[in-house]
Amino acid sequence: MSGLFSGRKQLALNLRLRDASSFENYLIGRNREAVERLQQAARGLGNAPHAPASWLYLWGEPGSGKTHLLEAVCRAVQEQGHAPLYVPLAEKSDFSTALLEDAEQAPLVCVDDVDAVAGDAAWEVALFALYEQLRAHGGMLVFAASTSPVAIGLRLADFATRLAAGLVYQLQPLSDADKLAALRLRAQRRGLEMTEEVANYLLTRFPRDMHSLFALLDRLDTATLVAQRRLTIPFLRGLE
Repeated sequence: MSGLFSGRKQLALNLRLRDASSFENYLIGRNREAVERLQQAARGLGNAPHAPASWLYLWGEPGSGKTHLLEAVCRAVQEQGHAPLYVPLAEKSDFSTALLEDAEQAPLVCVDDVDAVAGDAAWEVALFALYEQLRAHGGMLVFAASTSPVAIGLRLADFATRLAAGLVYQLQPLSDADKLAALRLRAQRRGLEMTEEVANYLLTRFPRDMHSLFALLDRLDTATLVAQRRLTIPFLRGLE
């Protein structure tokens, strides 16, 4: 593996992996099978270098945890001493298909927001080539999108067929009770004490999708540190 390739992958990871994205702070809810399959894949990478390639496809509505899980499996593989590649296609204007050069040497490649390149011939061809190359090298691909493989709108028929032929999991959104638990778990992981009363207050006063709630938690974490205050309802009212 060339030093240039290793550096490019590491750069992609450093730019994208958020501190909070791990399996430990992902509330599984109704997505146990998909999560366990990803965890098994992370543990198995590097143990069977000549194993056939495998691939997973995750899809679901915004806030269902697709990006979190892709970053979590990358983090787990990275902690084992391997160099995975994470490709956020929603930001493809910031890079080109050259990012995938030599990517088959990575044990794991996670491609987020595949639907962002539907109809883009250059990216569809590049991703299909990556699949073929990883199959020859025994690596693993994990894709994520907002819709199922058959509904994504790819023009390259062979690529669409490959996506649908792997393990496909529709991620189910969290219930209100699960959102409350996820919010408190994320706060706990950050060392921020959040009572159930405070969590319920946030769920009733602010947007309820997980992206918005976790972004709000980031702001609250900073605000409590600056003010040297505990996270209480009176404190929250003072911020509104």
